[in-house]
Amino acid sequence: MHRGLLAGISMICAAAVLSGCSTGQKKFMTDTDGAKVIQIGHVNSAKADDQYQVLAVYFGEELAKASGGRFAVDILTDSILGGERDMIEGMKMGTVDAALITNFSFGSFVPEFQTFDLPFLFTSRDEAYRILDDETVMEGPKQKLYDDCDVKFLAWGEGGFRSVMNNIKPIESEGDLKGMKIRLPETAIYLDAFKAFASNPTTMAFSETYTAVQQRTVDGLELPISSFYATGYGEVCSYLSLTEHFYSPAAIVISRQTWESLSEEEKTWFQTAAVEAGRRQREFVKEIETDFIGKMEDMGVVVNSVEDKTGFIQASEPVYKTYRDTIGVEYVDMVFRKLGR
Repeated sequence: MHRGLLAGISMICAAAVLSGCSTGQKKFMTDTDGAKVIQIGHVNSAKADDQYQVLAVYFGEELAKASGGRFAVDILTDSILGGERDMIEGMKMGTVDAALITNFSFGSFVPEFQTFDLPFLFTSRDEAYRILDDETVMEGPKQKLYDDCDVKFLAWGEGGFRSVMNNIKPIESEGDLKGMKIRLPETAIYLDAFKAFASNPTTMAFSETYTAVQQRTVDGLELPISSFYATGYGEVCSYLSLTEHFYSPAAIVISRQTWESLSEEEKTWFQTAAVEAGRRQREFVKEIETDFIGKMEDMGVVVNSVEDKTGFIQASEPVYKTYRDTIGVEYVDMVFRKLGR
């Protein structure tokens, strides 16, 4: 399916909504094989080894398989449909079919999701998977997302643990970040955490960050390993420190309008496809990260692990106290009990 045509149709639908016209039940476009087409957007690149692109491709493969070819997925990359918050708003308006959304973007709409952005919350991927895949943990936030934002949560995928790349020095402790100008997404909990580490957090559009790092407008940034490699930061940063300060899950979500236009059988296809795509993509990210780190070392990047995170964790305590109240004491404490803390 031609992207320009689909994007144009999305713009027409958006104009209809803004002018007060109701789009009602979704009318699916079809491709040349007669399959109904679902657009799915994400903010990352179309590179084959980008973890979000991999998740989208896997979802398309699994949906075609589950539906017997009755549905196809058209992937729109590089923020063609806007940033993540824009896509959430677009799903509410009915102008975006589906998207891959990082957890921190959900937190802007449903506070409980912010729990999973607390610094150093998870000590391993397996621990993160255990909590995120626990329906007693996720049922409430998912329902709020549906009720308040008209967004149907399908399944988690993997963003990965986030670390720091910079052009100043290796980061061994939170003190090494003091005064360092680090680009962060415009997410309050991320900003507050890096302020607690005494850095100078700076927000800017991700599309502007590469040039800012290259021109030394900022000293560095934080991202998952796969994103560092796929977006070429090994070419413009001297140091990679594996701080693993946040775990960053990403989800496959679909608009309520699209979801409610599906039959019960079709909903099962979508749910099954999303869960299997998420499982496959998690395995891909785990396997590829070591390879990506090695490739960045080959580019000349100095890589270091952070063995003792005690100072980081202690510096994070005020963030926990603040957001425990902001998110909701009962919910945060429930997650901590599930973690055995």
